[in-house]
Amino acid sequence: MLTLIDGLPDHVIGIRITDKLRAEDYEKQLIPLVNERLEKHAKLDFLCCIDGEWKGMEAGAVWQDLRLGLGRIGHWARLAIVTDIGWMENAVKLFSVFSPGELRHFDSDDYDEARDWVCESARARIGIALDVDTGILVLEPAADKALSEDDFEAVGKAIGHYLEDHKRLRGIMIHSRRFPGWRSIGALLAHLKFVNSVHDRIDRLAMVTSSPLGSIADHVLDPLMLAKVRKFDYDERDQAMAWLKEP
Repeated sequence: MLTLIDGLPDHVIGIRITDKLRAEDYEKQLIPLVNERLEKHAKLDFLCCIDGEWKGMEAGAVWQDLRLGLGRIGHWARLAIVTDIGWMENAVKLFSVFSPGELRHFDSDDYDEARDWVCESARARIGIALDVDTGILVLEPAADKALSEDDFEAVGKAIGHYLEDHKRLRGIMIHSRRFPGWRSIGALLAHLKFVNSVHDRIDRLAMVTSSPLGSIADHVLDPLMLAKVRKFDYDERDQAMAWLKEP
């Protein structure tokens, strides 16, 4: 049985599942609600609470679950699964690697934390500093926080606003001691989409990092991008900035 959770922001859909999940729960409640919310929001967040010992799904519900997930796969940003079922925690860890959005498990005692996480509005964790006078953007990913779709959305907005009034961006500095990786497949795809959308409007890219990936990216990206790409050690920020400012 499925009941909706009230009192959440409009971009968040919350459900509570007890006993066996039925196909009619999807058909009459969840699917119409998802379609309605997607008319107002590009992406939604999902809070799913499973109470007690879940008795699974009817065959029809399994199909509806697949149809909803596959049909709207690019429209989920965060999914919080709140349950004390042991195997469910392991399943979430497994599928989080392949999830298009961020997927996390929470124990039932951590419901408030799960709710706050899916309702959070300011989500970007990457440092963004754009000097309008020089046309240089400095990005500082946290070494211990994997990159998310929210990070690339925030960076895209910063660059987009600048390029509305300028033809090109003089340079980008990526300053991080090590590459933090991507939080999900969706984050990786967002990264590739971002690079594709701006690579022909950037003059120089300085990768300031101690990560071995920086050297690899230097050799791989330089022939692929129209921008000049150069690798600097993490402590060579000043040298990298001087290079970006060169005429």
